[in-house]
This record gives sequence, structure tokens and C-alpha cells, in this order.
Amino acid sequence: MRLIKYCLVAILVVLGCSFAKADGGYNIKVHIDGLADSTVYLCYYFGDKQYAKDTLKLDKKANGVFKGDKKLDGGIYFVLVPGNYPLELMIDNEQDFSISTKFTSDVNDLIKYMTTEGSDEVKLYVDYQQFMIKQNSLATELRKRSPKTKADEKVIKDSLDLLYEEVKARWDDIENNHQKSLLAAVLRINKDIDIPDFPRDADGNVLDSAFQYKYYKKHFFDNVDFQDARLLRTAFFQKKIDRYFEKMILQAPDTIIKESKMLLDKAEGCDDVFRFLLQTIFNKYNNSDIMGMDKVLVFFGDNYYLNGRATWADSTWLEKLRERVEELRYNQVGNQAVELKLYTYDDQPVTISGVNAEYTVLFFFEPSCGHCKKATPKMKALADKFWERGVEVMGIYTQTDKEEWGKFIESQGLENWINAWDPYNQSGFRLFYDIRSTPSIYLLDRGKKIIAKRIDVETLEKVLEDEYARKDKNK
Repeated sequence: MRLIKYCLVAILVVLGCSFAKADGGYNIKVHIDGLADSTVYLCYYFGDKQYAKDTLKLDKKANGVFKGDKKLDGGIYFVLVPGNYPLELMIDNEQDFSISTKFTSDVNDLIKYMTTEGSDEVKLYVDYQQFMIKQNSLATELRKRSPKTKADEKVIKDSLDLLYEEVKARWDDIENNHQKSLLAAVLRINKDIDIPDFPRDADGNVLDSAFQYKYYKKHFFDNVDFQDARLLRTAFFQKKIDRYFEKMILQAPDTIIKESKMLLDKAEGCDDVFRFLLQTIFNKYNNSDIMGMDKVLVFFGDNYYLNGRATWADSTWLEKLRERVEELRYNQVGNQAVELKLYTYDDQPVTISGVNAEYTVLFFFEPSCGHCKKATPKMKALADKFWERGVEVMGIYTQTDKEEWGKFIESQGLENWINAWDPYNQSGFRLFYDIRSTPSIYLLDRGKKIIAKRIDVETLEKVLEDEYARKDKNK
């Protein structure tokens, strides 16, 4: 594996993790020439971060022992030495072993001079790293050559191809003869997928231009074992997950929900992987700026967190999530807008469903709100621009001071809007439309389904332009 320089400040101590532990302990004897009286750290990967597990000060002979009462969870660990250089180890079942190496000005020497005893698993990875350093060094030297003839170019190319074939042969040997090792699992997760050529008709024409993408997506996780919790403690598992969600699938709520369920189903039965996936995907979309992703939050809440499956979750946090899910349940993009029975300034009843318009804008505001004062003139200009095209604005005053409301309507020139309020606080608009701050804008289609929500006036104008352009194109 390629050695990477790490910053010690990025290493955090994990608190409160509750992963399954094997009985016994760990006893890792360390000798590093050149680091007498130096402090080194035993660290590990988890997801996209690195954490410190243990600290050790080497003695005057550069010896020391990392020791603990409980066995380490299987994964890739590293001894972090001065200069923030990692000496990687693959640790699994055999946890009473020794390593010896030397520290020089060349970081690769940490692996180059490393020997180990007591663990076949650790030795397998050390041997592999030493082999890869050798192959990379030979490849670097070949690429530095300046070929003078076509024959020279061919020699260099053939030599590089041979090095690659030797690497592939080493991968195959590890996969075939050490199938259950973590190294084999890591090699598999990084293995390229062989994608067939496009299917063609009798004349050679491509039958499906998206075939290769669909094939790659379908087989993206073929080499990932979702029942192997050791992969969580490598630098590769989360990268694979992130790439799939960020590069391979459409960023739409229904797609995210479908793909998330597919992966969580694969992890059923392995609590650590299931928990990691659920938390990772939930956090990714709970913090998303993409409109409509709150549908993903509601899905996770209903199907995983609030039905008892997330046994590790804190009860206080779950109660907050329950409240948030209920706030978002009724106002997701694509939902039918919840009916509100409101009243006009003249105390006449008015409803959302009663608005006869191609598009209805719900503009929740309060006059004393600074943001509302800035947004209202923009909304008035937009309403004037789109009125003849079938857009109506229902301005919903969220407070209870009728005099304040009337003055605002007059001062802003909003008489042409459908102005409404809830003087008796009976409509439940704050819950049904998640009104925690103002202004808050919703866009509804003719059937009163939610097209967009909680957007600014500029975005609303763009959405309306796109909607009308789409309709004009389909005429």
C-alpha cells in the first residue's frame, strides 16, 4: 500500500463506540532503530477518519510494547512515528506479535527493513507492502528513461507490463491462498470491474448507449463483503460508499431511498456494518442542501430509527428525531399540500384548495422580520410578472396583530394577493408547513402538490421559468 503522510492533529480518540470485541487482549512488541526515547502511537482507520488507540514511549534501546486487555477489532492499524509517518499493519485474530524496523530519512525504509514474528496475518501484509514498494520503485525508474527509438519505447512498455502482470499474479495468489484474510478482502474491494463492450445489432450499431454505465452500477459492489466488519477499519470501505452515492446515482430522494435500502439489506446480520451504513447515509442526507432530501430523513426515521432497529441510539436523540420527522412528514416535495382553513383580512374563510391558479405560491411572513422586509418586494415583483401566466400568491401572515398586518399589506402594495391569516390558531400551519422561521416559500402546482419548498424568491423565479419551459416544450 502507498504510504501517506498524516497530520497528528487529525487523529482523534474514539469515545463511546460499542463494537463487538473478541475475548483476550493484544500484545504488540515494537522495535524501531533510530527512535530511542521517542513516543509512537497505535492508530487505526474508521470510515474516512483515523483514531488513536494506544500510546507508547520507546525505551533507550528503541523497544516498547503496546498492550491492552481486550482484543483489537480487525482492521488496518498503523504505528505513527515522529514526522507523522504511518507504519501500516493488518491486525486480525493473531494479536501477540513483534515488529522490528528502522527509521531513516526515507519513509519507505520503515517498511523496507521491517520484520515481524508471531502473526501470519501481519507478515502477509508486510511482505505485500515490501513487494509493492519494490514494484513501484522499478516502475518509477522505467518511466524516467528517455527512449531514443521505437524499440526503446517497446522495451519500456513491455517491462512495465511485466511488472503489472507480476502484481496481478501476487493479487491472485493472495486471493486464492489467503481467501479469508483481510488483505484479500481489501484487494477485492479495490478490484476493477471488467465491463463488457456495448451490445450491437447485426450492422454494428450500439443498441444501448447506457449499457456500460448500467452494468458498472449493477456490479459496483460485487467484490464488497457487507458481512465483514473489518473493512470498516480500512481507508477503502467508506470511499466505496461515498463514490457510489456521489458519482453513480441520481441525487433524488426516491433514488437515495431505494439505493440505501439495497445496501442496508446487504448488511443485515452484521450489526457493525449495518450501523455504520445507516449512520453514514443518514448523516449525508440529513445535512444535505438539496431540496426534498427531508424525504430521506423521514424514510430513515420511520423504517430504521423509530421502529426499534437502531438499538444503539440515545433515547433523547430519538425523541428529537421523532419530533423532526413529524414536522417534515406532511410537507415533502411531491406531497399533496395539506389543506388550511384560513381567513382574509375581512374575516372571510379561504382555503388553499380554493385558489384557482396554474401555480400557487404560499408566502409565510411576518412584518417585523428583517428577511421578510427584504423578500416581500421581490415576491411582489415576481407576482406581478407571472400573474398573467396563472400564478397566484397567498400571503400568509403568521402572527396575531391585525393592525400590524393591515399596515404591511398597504405599505407593500399587496392588495392583489390572497392575504390570509389564522387568528384562532386552529389550522396547524406551523406543523404542516414546518414554519420555524420566516419568510418561508412553497410552490404548488394546479393540483396543489408541492413542487418546491423553503426556497428564496430568486430560486422560485427560476423554478417557475423551468416549469413553464417544460410545459411549452410538451405542447
